[in-house]
Amino acid sequence: MKVKRYEAPTLHEAVQNVKDDLGLDAVILQTRKFTKGGIFGLMGKEMVEVLAGIEGEGDAPAAKPASQRRPISAPRAASDSYASAIKRKAPANNGGLTQNDSSGQNGSSSDDLKSELRELRTVLKSYMAHKPAAGGAPDSVEPYPAIFGDIYLQLIENDVEIPVAQEIIRSLNEAVPEEDQENTRAVLGYLDRHLKRLLKLSGEIQLTPGSPKTVVFIGPTGVGKTTTIAKLATLFQLAKRKKVGLITADTYRIAAVEQLKVYGDILDVPVKVVYNGEDMTRALHMFSDRDIIFIDTAGRSHRDTSKLQDLRDILSAHFPLEIHLVLNTSTRFKDMVDIADNFRILPYSNVIFTKLDEASTFGNILNVITKFNIGVSYLCFGQSVPEQIRPATYDTLADLSMGKSLERTFGIRLN
Repeated sequence: MKVKRYEAPTLHEAVQNVKDDLGLDAVILQTRKFTKGGIFGLMGKEMVEVLAGIEGEGDAPAAKPASQRRPISAPRAASDSYASAIKRKAPANNGGLTQNDSSGQNGSSSDDLKSELRELRTVLKSYMAHKPAAGGAPDSVEPYPAIFGDIYLQLIENDVEIPVAQEIIRSLNEAVPEEDQENTRAVLGYLDRHLKRLLKLSGEIQLTPGSPKTVVFIGPTGVGKTTTIAKLATLFQLAKRKKVGLITADTYRIAAVEQLKVYGDILDVPVKVVYNGEDMTRALHMFSDRDIIFIDTAGRSHRDTSKLQDLRDILSAHFPLEIHLVLNTSTRFKDMVDIADNFRILPYSNVIFTKLDEASTFGNILNVITKFNIGVSYLCFGQSVPEQIRPATYDTLADLSMGKSLERTFGIRLN
């Protein structure tokens, strides 16, 4: 990383110098105030020093003119490989993989994975072909209906955690009457109702009569917080005709501030940049005439507890706030658990799943809900503003949990 030091009378001027010199990809490493000139610290001029860096070797590229920059809201090309297991059977000679698996590997490793999955399917079929006999000895077994095995395999192939899938099958076995267990339509009806009992919604953002509603978005770097805010700001400003204010505390990356300012200019919505708790208080006071205020925050590593504490310090004076944790749907479940646990330092009560168009499976949505007993507010797919965001519903969450494609779930066509 190339690191440079900048001095200016104000922080705004220093940051502008960084942007002009290093471009929008620059990273602010440190800021401090100091006194320049004078004698023994007296009669000097107060200045701001900023340390900034940019990745890569050699000289950093100059900032591109606006006409050459990549459009912020350009839609991302969507993958055409999705789990489509909602009606899928399990043929013995097919591993059931989609063309692009989530590991992204090709060649021999892909063949090995397919071979392993075929073996796993055979074992699971054998396992699911038996269930404890009612009132019988412990070793007594009787066949499970084939539909139960198919449902179990669909859940596992959609990356639903094994304990969750097993609980669903046990619940179905208890709930579905014996005379209906061979009836596919009846079993799927029971499955749909059971999934909707497991799933949890937190609902769309609701305004507070008489005072501005303040909504905060938190999460790791790169999950799409700023784009999600732009989508919601557009919906409230244009579709619902509400007065919107935007605040960004994401001063770590200059490009993030610029991105939100571009959206603000397009929507004719004011944007305030804050660096500390005092700035936040002033910004919220200036937006007291707004119907809703969206606060963007810096993407933080969930392992960097000191930075998470800094974010809490900026926000804590204004608790309670409506806080949404933003998660990338294609993140591994183990990492999702770590993220959700460590971000608990901020009292979030809603989850937004983004980048569904980049995920090959959607089982982690059900996994997160059951693990943390938390509701989902919105689902996002793609970068088009504001079309590619939907409020979560029981029907959409149930469909995605069983591997239904985005196109069929939302009735859309992705390019």
